[in-house]
Amino acid sequence: MFKKIQTSVGDILDFPPDVAGEGPKITITGRSEVLVENYLSIINFSKEEIRIETAQGELFLSGKGLVLKTILATELRIEGELDALRFEEGAGKNV
Repeated sequence: MFKKIQTSVGDILDFPPDVAGEGPKITITGRSEVLVENYLSIINFSKEEIRIETAQGELFLSGKGLVLKTILATELRIEGELDALRFEEGAGKNV
């Protein structure tokens, strides 16, 4: 019997993870807007901190007046005064 070979098109063509849809794509416009694509879930949010699970770890956004303006299955748009953004290894981390 032949074994099925499971490979994504992104692996074959050597696309970066964000292009292949596997990793997060983060677009920051100034200090007032952040677009996060390819996220897994929203872990916690307040006006001072938003924590998001991604395939490459947890993403922390901190600032003032943070608001989730758009929440779609694969896209978040956050507005407010952004002070910091950082990644930490988390449950969504691929090993």
